[in-house]
Amino acid sequence: MRWIHEQGVTSIAKSYNKERLKQNLEIFDWELTEEDRLKISQIPQRKVVQATSLFSEEGEFTSVDPEEMNIAEE
Repeated sequence: MRWIHEQGVTSIAKSYNKERLKQNLEIFDWELTEEDRLKISQIPQRKVVQATSLFSEEGEFTSVDPEEMNIAEE
């Protein structure tokens, strides 16, 4: 989560466990080392967004083409 934060990306962590929620907030009082950043940057990433179920041709947001929402980077 710290790496995601340092990338300027908003993350949503799902947890109902109070201890885990507390741990999720503990990413703000430290930073990754340059070595950590380098190691993380070498991990292969897959980004997949399937948003077709968010839109319908009869829905409120008909100006969005669902085909344009499929993003896949591998």
